[in-house]
Amino acid sequence: MKLRFSTPPWFWLITLLISWQPGPGCGQTARWVKLATSTSDADFLRLLHPQQHGLAVPELAQLTQWSGDAQVTGDSLYRLLRSWQHYPKPRRTGIICRYEVKLDSTHTVPYLVYVPQHYDHRLPTKLLVYYKGGWLNRKQLPANYAKEIVLDNPTFRYLDEQNTIELFPCLRQDLAIYGNYGYQHLQQMIAQTKRVLNIDDNRVYLSGFSDGGKTVFNVASLTPSAFAGFYAINGGLASRPQFLNLAARPLLAFIAQADELISPASVLAYAEQARHFGADWQVRRLPARTHYYAPYQQEVLPALFAHLTVVSRNPFPTRVTYAKGYNSSDLPGLDWVQCRMSSTKAPAATHQVDSIRVVNMVGEASRYRNGEKDGQVRATCFNNTYTVETSLVDELTLYISPVMVDLTQPIRVVVNGQQRYQGVVTYSKNFLGQRFAANFDRQQLFINELIIKL
Repeated sequence: MKLRFSTPPWFWLITLLISWQPGPGCGQTARWVKLATSTSDADFLRLLHPQQHGLAVPELAQLTQWSGDAQVTGDSLYRLLRSWQHYPKPRRTGIICRYEVKLDSTHTVPYLVYVPQHYDHRLPTKLLVYYKGGWLNRKQLPANYAKEIVLDNPTFRYLDEQNTIELFPCLRQDLAIYGNYGYQHLQQMIAQTKRVLNIDDNRVYLSGFSDGGKTVFNVASLTPSAFAGFYAINGGLASRPQFLNLAARPLLAFIAQADELISPASVLAYAEQARHFGADWQVRRLPARTHYYAPYQQEVLPALFAHLTVVSRNPFPTRVTYAKGYNSSDLPGLDWVQCRMSSTKAPAATHQVDSIRVVNMVGEASRYRNGEKDGQVRATCFNNTYTVETSLVDELTLYISPVMVDLTQPIRVVVNGQQRYQGVVTYSKNFLGQRFAANFDRQQLFINELIIKL
């Protein structure tokens, strides 16, 4: 007599996954490596449904209720959002979850999140966003894209030990950070992950290898506000950076001295220029090492994780220097400063232009004049006064935080030597709620904005 089972084979695989517990000294990541090499692509994907782990993306019912409740004042909403703790408790940890972001009506893109073995939903946990290499030329995701978080990601084996949540984008050509959807893709993935998991907003890091390293340099240069630090591994600069913005966050670049794809001299030349602008940009040279770093990851990743362990974001720096080369909703400014650049104004006397020597990714040196047509802002906040110098800027926006100013007293804004605003700024529930829903940042939380036409 033959026994017949109506239950599909993958059910038992999921059951094994749920019930399996590691032995002493055996991390959950090791189990995922075995699963990735022993299961089919389809069966592996079935293990990643967040619903089975109690980590489906929640609806923001509580936020909607508070925003619409007339009894909840603006300052009360601010305190509620600062102390937001509405995070689901996962049924188990040491898991990979597959999520999706909807970029527009026709583009929905998956991404993967690893929840480490010792994650506690009551405690803020650091987040590493890792962009793999070798994807800029592919137009579609491969069939085994979900396994790439395990098999094409040397950082994966460190996540349990470091108690680090990892966001792993599933990448293709149109998701390049300087492509059609890149900035929107990155911002939405982070915000959505923060809705599900208790992320430490001041300890979010971006790292990438090769093509992913290009992403790191681009984000550090153009839109670094969400991050505490940046880590590029054998990556090059695909476009000229905004050097003024690179001073906002620390950056550590690993450079293989025998890299056959990217000239080591290129990253070093840009690093030297960035340091001239005040950037905290460090380099680690890897003698005799070639481009692909997995074989010598032990020379890279311990240093990377050691660095991010001691680096955190200051969400409210009292001094901000920001440059913008073009107007785009993808480039939302830096920390508490936004601007719209002008194409018609003459540059101010304070406008900074520098002769920059760079080396491209194939080793060819050249010079160019940096900053000639950029909108530039230099702003400080002290004693309830914002003092700002601008050049080639039509409109200035300042985000207001009670951490930076005393809201019971008038705020002054002085732009280019002239007082442009003086008055008390109040909490805006609409502004608070909309920004929080968009980026889910409990730490860099602003209560209103001042928009000044120049």
